[in-house]
Amino acid sequence: MKYPIYFVSDSHFRMTYDHKEKVRRQKLFNLFSEIKSTGGTLIIGGDFFDFWFDYNFVSPKSYSDIFENLESLRHNGIEIHYVVGNHDYWDFGYFTKKFGAIVHKTDFEFEVDNKKILVTHGDGILKRDNGYRFMKKVIRSKISIFLFKILHPDWGCALANFVSKTSNEQCRTFGNQDEMLEELVQFAKGKWAEGYDTVLMGHYHQTGIFSEDNHKLIHLGDWLKHLTLTKLDENGWTQESYGK
Repeated sequence: MKYPIYFVSDSHFRMTYDHKEKVRRQKLFNLFSEIKSTGGTLIIGGDFFDFWFDYNFVSPKSYSDIFENLESLRHNGIEIHYVVGNHDYWDFGYFTKKFGAIVHKTDFEFEVDNKKILVTHGDGILKRDNGYRFMKKVIRSKISIFLFKILHPDWGCALANFVSKTSNEQCRTFGNQDEMLEELVQFAKGKWAEGYDTVLMGHYHQTGIFSEDNHKLIHLGDWLKHLTLTKLDENGWTQESYGK
């Protein structure tokens, strides 16, 4: 894997295109221009789109500029890894065909400089997420995918857009902040015990790098509020709010 390695997560790019959405996208495209100039690798930590369902050759027109910029990265030799999240799990090959992504339906692990790194979207980790873990199995089942696929794409996207609007804030509320963060640290410690040096986690829209005994838990933030860019190069890990 080539340095520098860039990580972004939880962009939640929407099918509705207003001024705020335009500004967010332009900042991401500025980052893409930087990546093309430096070379390296891009890793997307999930929920890049607020909704994605692969209808083969049909995609929302409002995503066209995003796909064009991702294609441009590919044409400039940038390797792209895409860890799917709970909003964009339903890719069945389009991302690979369109912009050459290496798609990871589960956690993504790799080694660099003899360090073992794990990238997880993170949904369903919290102990109280029993209901969500059950629903996750249901909506990812072959039957559910088949039923959604027979909907006309316009109806499917409209339904997803409605659900996204009604649950947008609720889905980012995870109860007591301190308890949640402690539980995520305990999850990371379990992975450290399995031999991972660094765990990178999305979904919870948290930022920061937590270090303990030469191990790290890195929260990947989001591209809604924080514009979080995490980067690994020869000098180590950094995190910033990009373009702020």
